[in-house]
Amino acid sequence: MYYCNIYFLIVWIDELKENEIDLSLKRMKEFIEENGKPEYKIIHVGGTNGKGSVCQFIGNILHRKYKVGIYTSPHLNRVNERIVVNGMEIKDGEIKKYSYLKKYGFTYFEALTAIAILYFKEKNVDYAVFEVGLGGRCDATNVVEPELTIITNVFKEHEEYLGNNIHSIAREKAGIIKNSPVITACRGKALNVIKSIARKKKVKLYVVGENITYKKIGRNEFLIKADREYKIKSPLEGNFQGENIAISVKAGEILGFEEKDIIEGIENAVWKGRMERVGKFLLDGCHNPHAVKSFTASLKNFDYDELIIIFGVMKDKNVREMIKNLPSAKSYIGVSIGNERSLSPQKISEIGSEMGRKFIIAKNLRNAIKEAENISGKNDIICIVGSLYLVGEALKILDENSFA
Repeated sequence: MYYCNIYFLIVWIDELKENEIDLSLKRMKEFIEENGKPEYKIIHVGGTNGKGSVCQFIGNILHRKYKVGIYTSPHLNRVNERIVVNGMEIKDGEIKKYSYLKKYGFTYFEALTAIAILYFKEKNVDYAVFEVGLGGRCDATNVVEPELTIITNVFKEHEEYLGNNIHSIAREKAGIIKNSPVITACRGKALNVIKSIARKKKVKLYVVGENITYKKIGRNEFLIKADREYKIKSPLEGNFQGENIAISVKAGEILGFEEKDIIEGIENAVWKGRMERVGKFLLDGCHNPHAVKSFTASLKNFDYDELIIIFGVMKDKNVREMIKNLPSAKSYIGVSIGNERSLSPQKISEIGSEMGRKFIIAKNLRNAIKEAENISGKNDIICIVGSLYLVGEALKILDENSFA
């Protein structure tokens, strides 16, 4: 009965088809004109990788003093995960009451963005952290006026929508820059684009690697230098978190927080599905080539004999480069994700063979996990990677304690 009720409560949002992408701000601008701009302060977070982690770090810093809403995507198990106030997810019934938004003809992501904007207003938040969904310039979130803008980094992704070179992609990402300070960890050509647009907008720009630096000084521990110097233990695995923490530290300083609040906010943040260890399983939603490369580099933090890789990915990703960047493993298992955009395990196997990596084809993720268990040694690690949707499915299975 419980699941039936959920179905009827949120079916209106599901009917909008999560896979539909329509990069136009026309509907969102109409929504803002009729409902007004948010009065709470906003942190807008774009970029390629690390957006979600940065949202959680900054949101948790803000939560030291303020009531905070956080809007992220995608979700792992429930759509409610995307809209959170002070750690509490939006309820199914609260999603239902916004069904009148159907009149705008929204896409799935637009509808959720509009819900977040209204829900945070209803909950009287002081601050809201909004994560860009795709690109930036034409993303549904780009109707907000931020107090602070963040562009984590820029790598090739979604080329069919954002362009096929770093310069084009960076310009799309930089489309969220308005009249507020900007923090970025971009490098090279992408950084040149960000700097150029920041100059034109006459906004202050802070760059990781220039006026913000970080250094790894221990297992998940980083030395950050901004206005002040910080030693911070990351609550999240991965060497790449140093960059995300550096961004978040500077954000905390700009927003007027003391060193203690910044450190506590970051060290107490939680973000599931990102280098998350569950027994002998290691799950990471690394969904593009650079993220896979970062995942592989971070494996040196773990002790193990051999790896087994369970890999599932969406059709629109650069699968060839993702497979190329996977770590060496005893076995690779290709699996489909419960999503119509999923690449078939047969196609994964075909591409893997071209890249010199032989994939076992699994009927589904549950079977893939069982197969990995059967062939794994006592000190092996089973990695489940390639998509956050895959990680979400895996967490459901592992939570049943059948494989943990």
